[in-house]
Amino acid sequence: MNLSIISSEKKQEEIDIQQEIFNSIDKNENIIFSSGAGSGKTYSLVESLKHIINTHGLRLKVHNQKIVCITYTNVAVEEVKNRLGNSELVLVSTIHERIWELIKDYQKELVKIHQYKLNEEISILNNKLDTDSKFAAYRNLNNEQKSGLFDLMISQTELFYKSQDENASKFREIFGTQLRDFPNILKNYSDFKDLIKIIYKINNYAACLRSIDVKEEGYLKVKYNASYNSDRLHWMRISHDTLLEYGIKIIKNHNVLQQIIIDQHPYFLIDEYQDTEKKVVEIMSILTERSEEIKHPFFVGYFGDPAQNIYDGGIGKNVNKVHPNLKTIIKPFNRRSTEEVVTIINTIRNDEIKQSSIYDDSKGGSVKFYSGQNDRVGAFIEEHKSEWNISLRNKLHCFVLTNKSVAEYSGFSNIYAFFANTKKYKVAYQQLNTELLSDNQVRLGEIPLFIFRILEFKSKLSNTYTPVQEVLKEYIYSDMNIGLLRVFISSLQNIKGNTLHELLDSITDIYTSAKNIKHKELINQLFDFEGFPDKSVKSYLSEVLYPNLKEEDTSSTAKAIEDFLNINLNEFELWYKYILRENETDVVYHTYHGTKGLEFDNVIILMGNAFGRNGMYFKNFFMAIQNASEAKNEYYEEFEQTKNLLYVACSRAIKNLRILYLDDVTDFKDALSQIFIDVKSY
Repeated sequence: MNLSIISSEKKQEEIDIQQEIFNSIDKNENIIFSSGAGSGKTYSLVESLKHIINTHGLRLKVHNQKIVCITYTNVAVEEVKNRLGNSELVLVSTIHERIWELIKDYQKELVKIHQYKLNEEISILNNKLDTDSKFAAYRNLNNEQKSGLFDLMISQTELFYKSQDENASKFREIFGTQLRDFPNILKNYSDFKDLIKIIYKINNYAACLRSIDVKEEGYLKVKYNASYNSDRLHWMRISHDTLLEYGIKIIKNHNVLQQIIIDQHPYFLIDEYQDTEKKVVEIMSILTERSEEIKHPFFVGYFGDPAQNIYDGGIGKNVNKVHPNLKTIIKPFNRRSTEEVVTIINTIRNDEIKQSSIYDDSKGGSVKFYSGQNDRVGAFIEEHKSEWNISLRNKLHCFVLTNKSVAEYSGFSNIYAFFANTKKYKVAYQQLNTELLSDNQVRLGEIPLFIFRILEFKSKLSNTYTPVQEVLKEYIYSDMNIGLLRVFISSLQNIKGNTLHELLDSITDIYTSAKNIKHKELINQLFDFEGFPDKSVKSYLSEVLYPNLKEEDTSSTAKAIEDFLNINLNEFELWYKYILRENETDVVYHTYHGTKGLEFDNVIILMGNAFGRNGMYFKNFFMAIQNASEAKNEYYEEFEQTKNLLYVACSRAIKNLRILYLDDVTDFKDALSQIFIDVKSY
């Protein structure tokens, strides 16, 4: 068996590198620890945490201080906790959860920032009313008419929400008489609805500001919930992005808070630094500067690999530009893959990190590159299923070029087709991979996350072993005795349906028919949008996925949403399992991005010229290698992005790696040969 005999020489060198990290920790010498895929970054991170506990734990306990470990996903949080074991000294969490924990008690300052945000959003909305061509009819009204329209539509909020799904003629029939004093305001039905939504937002934000001013209950604190990724500013709740915005503002402007954080948490270890948002690194830099000014000990350690930066928004290799004077420590060993795989991934990344396997018996893997055609994909996969003895216990993992292909192979093609054809994702196509297919729930888009919450709720209800606290918030069941709790849960288990439409209707029926206020509180958490239950799910989907909808498109949009809601629930459950990585097939399909952080014995990568909507994505990359530096410099950002993506994909393989390129490679065969040595036809 290969990958089992560790080189004693390399093991000692690995120990020396780890000791270098320990020495930097002991001297409060901030570091950036970079190592390639499969190097054991998490091991180094956990060993560093153990060192701090063992060496400095007593001092930390005496001063009631904690070590902070920030990771990228909830899955990574659990992995670190499991490897570390129970320790009251270490706070392991995602970035957003930790930032919130640092600032949540400073509500006076947070509320001030929130007030500024609300006023800023009102200004943006008013500017839109003043400049957007679709609101010309509104601008032609005099001030008295504008005020009258505002008052009228505020009084008709419930009717407006109930009427949103009606067609143009029916909508005009409902509102036409009431709006006769406002010339041309209903000329364009879609523009009018957008106008009223802005009016409602302005009104909600203004009402929130008034409630804050008079210190009304419920408006004294800013709230954040990691289960939601959307701002509800007038409910005093902020999204992930807004949390970071508030976090850097409050920390940057309050020296006392900086010192409190430093003194309470003298060690910060950040995992996957390359995917960390710039604002988080800025916060660490601010705290470092402050610690030096007041001469209080403070250590920051970044652990990651810039070559694995494949997400938009991550700081990548620019950490030192934002947080200067970091000591660089590099680990050159690979603990995951055979020598054959390591050789290929070294050639792809082509930078200062050159890995070698830590094992003496690292040979025995297999890497082959083929060029072929789309009609040969099925045969290619079947051939390797046979060659590698693929089964449910020995799976084949296939990385495909398009999100559409993953959806088709994984059984939720209708869901993907709906999202891909919405106005939101036609404009922001690159977001679709992350917001629909990410296994990191923080990265899911607003509507996918809404559907995920519904499916998660149904799944937990269906499982008799699910603890009550995983289904219900404590405040909902805390005052119930066992009998009442059983009745409550039983009523929820009546939620059913063969389609998403039926399931949502079933939930809504409980909301509207239940006398127990607890039902309403629970379902409000699930639906989490303005105007429920008067505003339907259809209206909510239309508002988020089809912004600025034209009147002539309302009918086709309504049909698309109706068809989406009537997709069989089994397809949604396959999507839900895909997000949770609970695939039940011997061949598992992935997007390239979706494989990050994973490792598999058997990998097939399907590749071609195009990727996403860039018809020359990979071809440009290989042509740049073939034509040397001129082309690389001209398309530097795209070149680096493509290189990182290819590196991440290939480095997932432990033993067997096959690449099938589904386009003609004649123009860049020399470049392919530089990386993959032998290019064969299939």
